[in-house]
Amino acid sequence: MPLPNSLNLFKNYFNGGTRQNRFVVTGTFPSSQNDTETTASSQSANTVSPFHIRSTLIPTLQTSTVSYDFFGRKLHYPGEKLYSTWSVTVLDDFNASNLWQRFHNWQNYINDHENNSTKYATNNKGYKTSWTVQHLDLNGNTLKTFKLNGLWPRTLGELSFSHSRTNSLHTFNVVFVYDTIEIVGITQP
Repeated sequence: MPLPNSLNLFKNYFNGGTRQNRFVVTGTFPSSQNDTETTASSQSANTVSPFHIRSTLIPTLQTSTVSYDFFGRKLHYPGEKLYSTWSVTVLDDFNASNLWQRFHNWQNYINDHENNSTKYATNNKGYKTSWTVQHLDLNGNTLKTFKLNGLWPRTLGELSFSHSRTNSLHTFNVVFVYDTIEIVGITQP
């Protein structure tokens, strides 16, 4: 019988693990936006390029606790689902699918900066959409798929500039809120 700390035993039970840098984020901007930078020559005018999302994380999913006092004890029951915000770090680019401009257009669609008005309430078109995060194995096969439904950008992060950072790509953060998260492929008990 092999020893519990045997390297061969570890290799037999551990299949190489997953990697943090193997993921793809895909999603669409609401089709009701009137993006001025959208052109027919762009690959998919309404879709975010998966190569522009530099980093992300799967948000925390928490079930709140409802507690009751009962004969000197606390009884705990599951309450509502609590969804944390979802953030991504985006590579800034200046091509036809300029994401910084697209996110600002999305924000202005929800509430315009200049006249403090909204467009989605007047034309009854949605400002929410769904985005997907796929966790990939070393060969590019999907291990897990997370779909965030009812998503819209709450916060557009700052753009920082520095003459001392000559060899780095410019990034900005976007924080989303969403209605639900769906883990695709998991069957319900």
